Amino acid sequence: MEMPLSQKTLIEVESDCVAEAANEADRRQHARHVKVMRIARVSNRQIDAEGLGMVRDISSGGMMIDTYFQLEIGQMVTVALHDNQELAGEIVWKEGQTVGVHFDTEIPVDETLAKPLANSDGTRVRLPRFAVNRTANIGTESINVVANICDVSQRGAKLRCDAKIGMHSNILIKPDALRPVRATVKWRGGDFTGVEFHRLLPVDELARWLEPDVAD
Repeated sequence: MEMPLSQKTLIEVESDCVAEAANEADRRQHARHVKVMRIARVSNRQIDAEGLGMVRDISSGGMMIDTYFQLEIGQMVTVALHDNQELAGEIVWKEGQTVGVHFDTEIPVDETLAKPLANSDGTRVRLPRFAVNRTANIGTESINVVANICDVSQRGAKLRCDAKIGMHSNILIKPDALRPVRATVKWRGGDFTGVEFHRLLPVDELARWLEPDVAD
């Protein structure tokens, strides 16, 4: 007659089942690819250059990005879906302007894609901002001046100009050869002025803002 399983053996079997279920869930999480359409700032760590990207697919191990500037297989990059985020990885494949990034360290997908309202210090989480060097005419009801655009996101920009533009002023920004955009002054500091656009810049329009100024 076969002896019944001991209590210890039953516990071991139950533990093995729980561990296997956890491992299976972990494998599913790692294998899960999430389809997205998210603007990202992609920085080439080897040549200190950055540009615009559109993330199309993400998993714990990597992501697929449509890029608006030149990247090559083997280059090391960081990717930011918002201003205080950096995901480090390597370009492992390329098809046209689409690249595949393999992360240096696996990431929690849901946490990475979350859109927090505030940083740990209480400041507002911002969309990725891009360094740029472009001139634009700035018009208000009372003045018309030339300013340098220092950085830009889909939602706003930082300007540098000699004129003091009043807080909460509504202005019209007219970059050379680009569609004008209306904005409101949100902050000032020294020669710098921060503005918030009245409309979200579409991806293709943002890409044109990041191109070298024709005057350069």
